[in-house]
Amino acid sequence: MKNIICLIIFFLFNTTLIYSQNTVSVGLKSSYNSSNINFYNNFFPQNIGTSSFYDYSFSFITEIKNKKNTGIRIEISKMNKGWVRDTNNNILTSEISYLNIPVTMSTYFGNKKTKINFLLGPFFEYQLSNNSDYLLSEISDLDIYFDDLRDNKWGYGLMTSAGLSFNLNKNHFQFLVSYQYNFDNLIDVKTKNPLIPDISNFSTLSLSFVYLFNFDKNEI
Repeated sequence: MKNIICLIIFFLFNTTLIYSQNTVSVGLKSSYNSSNINFYNNFFPQNIGTSSFYDYSFSFITEIKNKKNTGIRIEISKMNKGWVRDTNNNILTSEISYLNIPVTMSTYFGNKKTKINFLLGPFFEYQLSNNSDYLLSEISDLDIYFDDLRDNKWGYGLMTSAGLSFNLNKNHFQFLVSYQYNFDNLIDVKTKNPLIPDISNFSTLSLSFVYLFNFDKNEI
């Protein structure tokens, strides 16, 4: 996994060289995330109630922006997603860690000092770990959990963000509200079962602070 991360970072920096005529920025993002999962069983129609899981994440960002204030942003982060469920008066928290990589188009509107910015694009993720073994040790007959042999470790979906960007001596500070929606189902159901949902996709709402270091000091 470390080799994969190194290759991605190497690709990002080489991409900045290819587009050196544009504005290149790199930076960090700190986020507070609220994730939950939509469990639904189509064959045995029922909603399975869950509560949100809260956690922090940190991201590495690179952005290539042209003179018309549009560009491409790529992020790399370790993000924890999950849900909370009351099972027979036991409050259980399911937690799954992902390598999360959004690739978004960015656009900016405003004056030299303050701009409104929007981002939209796909994201891809790969599961790094989960706490299913711990949950099963607490409740051996737990019905809904991540099964490493059965379920999907790869995920994908759509991310959208909106916020404010402030020019600070050619660098940028941003406040963003973001939403990720997974198109994939976490649980890979092979046969219909009244206890196991055939729909199981994550949604994640994030509040983030971003600081971008701009390598083009001639940017206005």
